[in-house]
Amino acid sequence: MNFLEKAWEEREESVYQKLFGKTETGIYPLNFDIFSNNFNQHEIDPTWLHYGVMKYPPQKGRNSWVYVTSGMSNPWEAESEQEWSGLGMEFLLESAEDSDTNILILLNLMAYNILLSCGVYGEKPILDLGDRIPSKIEPNLTHLVLSSPVSFPEQINLISGPFDLLQVVGITQSEWEFAKENSSDEIVTKVGEIHGFLIKPNRESVL
Repeated sequence: MNFLEKAWEEREESVYQKLFGKTETGIYPLNFDIFSNNFNQHEIDPTWLHYGVMKYPPQKGRNSWVYVTSGMSNPWEAESEQEWSGLGMEFLLESAEDSDTNILILLNLMAYNILLSCGVYGEKPILDLGDRIPSKIEPNLTHLVLSSPVSFPEQINLISGPFDLLQVVGITQSEWEFAKENSSDEIVTKVGEIHGFLIKPNRESVL
C-alpha cells in the first residue's frame, strides 16, 4: 500500500467511522456529466472521478444524516506529511432527512472547488470559511455558506497532514442579503440558534 492509499484508508476507514459511524452505501463518486453539464468542462483529470460523497445514517447520540466529501484531502503527489493534506479540506452537510439532493449539493460544491484549485476561474482562490455560494435548493434556500462545524472537529490530522472540515449551511435570499451587509458568521449563528446546522429546504427565513 503506497502513501496515498494509506492516507485514503485512514480517512475513510478510521477517522470517518469514528466520527460518523459506518456507511451503508459506500461512496457516491463525481462523474463526468457534473463537470460537463454544470461547469462546461469537457476535458477533466481522471483522478477527479475518484472524489465522492459518503453518507452516514443517524446513530446513537445523533439524529441527523451526515454527508461528507472524500478526496479533496488526498495527497496525490506527496510521499510524506505536508503542511496540508491535498487541498486541506473536506465538506460536511447535516440533514434531518435522507435525500439525494444532499449528495448532489456536495458533489457540485466539490467539483467547483476542484476547478478553482486548477485555475479554471483565474486567480480566484479555493473555497474557505465564510464563503457564500449560489445554490438553489427548492423551495426556499438560495445559497450555501461554509462554516466551522459545531458537533464535529474543525480539523483532522492524517499521516499526510491536516485538513479542515467545512460545514455547509443553507440560507435563504434574505439571509444572504443580511450576510452581505454584516457577515457570514452572524447569519450562521442566527440560523444555528433556530434550526441548528441542518439543511432544511422548506424552512422560512430567520429574519
